[in-house]
Amino acid sequence: MASERLSNLSEVAPGVFFRLGDMGRGQCNGGYIVCDDYVVAIEAPNPEASSEMFDEVKKLSDKPMCFLVITHGHWDHDGGIDAFTEKGVTVICNEKLQMRYVDNNKSGSYIGVADRLALTDNGKSIVFFTTGTVHSNTDVFTFLPGKGVLFTGDSVVNAHSPWLGECDIQNWIDTLQFLDQLEIKTVCVGHGPVAGREVLGNLVNYLNNLRDEIGYQVAQGRTFEITLQQVKVPARKEWLVDDNAFSDHVKAVYTQLTAELPELQPSLMPRALVLIGDNYHPPAYIPPSLEPVFQKIGLPARFIYDVTKLNARNLKGIRLLVILRDGMNWPEPGGKNVFWMTEEQEKAIAEFVSDGGGFLSLHNSTALRRLDDKPSLYRDVLGSSYNGHGPGDEKFDVRVVNSDHPITRGVKDYVAIDERHTPIIHADDITLLMEAVSGDKTSVNGYVRTYGKGRICYLANGHNLEVLTNPEMQKLMANAALWCCGID
Repeated sequence: MASERLSNLSEVAPGVFFRLGDMGRGQCNGGYIVCDDYVVAIEAPNPEASSEMFDEVKKLSDKPMCFLVITHGHWDHDGGIDAFTEKGVTVICNEKLQMRYVDNNKSGSYIGVADRLALTDNGKSIVFFTTGTVHSNTDVFTFLPGKGVLFTGDSVVNAHSPWLGECDIQNWIDTLQFLDQLEIKTVCVGHGPVAGREVLGNLVNYLNNLRDEIGYQVAQGRTFEITLQQVKVPARKEWLVDDNAFSDHVKAVYTQLTAELPELQPSLMPRALVLIGDNYHPPAYIPPSLEPVFQKIGLPARFIYDVTKLNARNLKGIRLLVILRDGMNWPEPGGKNVFWMTEEQEKAIAEFVSDGGGFLSLHNSTALRRLDDKPSLYRDVLGSSYNGHGPGDEKFDVRVVNSDHPITRGVKDYVAIDERHTPIIHADDITLLMEAVSGDKTSVNGYVRTYGKGRICYLANGHNLEVLTNPEMQKLMANAALWCCGID
């Protein structure tokens, strides 16, 4: 084998080597972990690479190669696996990938990782773990906590276009944020040069921007074709995403954000369904504002952008419905708006709450069925209707008028810079919680009521990140979510 055809090896920590794959020959990146008694190899791109890897290990150590880690089951990562199993090397991989190999009658010894597994080398650990579907549904990560090195497969790439064809965009973002909390110095990526931990945040930013921009289009009821025309993500240049790849990225995320939600099984754990985003409220600022609330109270929440997914089927298994958006869709950029809420959706919300569900209505969600105070089933459930608002940068005081209620417990008066909504109250059984005061103008800022067996809370603020992340607003939303779920 000619020396110029050897893949580039670099020692990223004592005994830990990053193998830069030759993409021209269909090779992903990989690596080696040299332990006291054995060597762990990462990836088996193809038969040619496998032969090279055995030669490379002989130059690194006189220890036998005992384990091979396959980070996920794509052809450029496991195409050379047979050369390893034929020599008695045990394969460590995601449990789902292990089952696939067994179903395909692959010979060899396999260890499947369902959650977390560790090898111990002279008191130091090599940790293998999964976080669900990230880049694919067979991903597994290899972490050396004592050395700060992480092997990621294609869940992290560097200066290379990520592939989104089998991903779960939200879990990918969540996983990268989780990884960024680990004590990592070096990220051995699936494609591209080895990186520092900053690559995690950079990839999060790209995927976040992609999801938010596409979510903004989905929230307005737009087709994939219009979405592709409208979405602009400047950070794509950093990842060498050409037009064809970007179209694939948009298609993958658009498909996920408009797909049918998986049916939930009954659970004692309360869960939330959160509908967000509209023309005047791009969704980018909403998850970063609400996710800390749900994390604080331990309430799993699913964010949705597609209004058609608000229906009776998807409210089954849910304890809390949260809405921060208005009732208008704009299918054509620059065209006329249409009101999206159907009678079936009104009925689904009414039955959900009447049967004991909780409804946390935020900001402009008084304006779902219509923009006036004419009767509707949704108006009857919520107990109020939309009546306009002041400018988006109005400064006003939020004053607690009922400090005895569980939602306002521990909440102090605060100053908001926001749209000051002025809802019209129709129900005669509301309990007023807060008022918004701007000079000599006073409006309802928050209230609660019951409907059938269910609980409803309306909080008027929410036009921007600053007001939603105000510590007092965070307390209000956390307390309100618990109260609406019947936990007070």
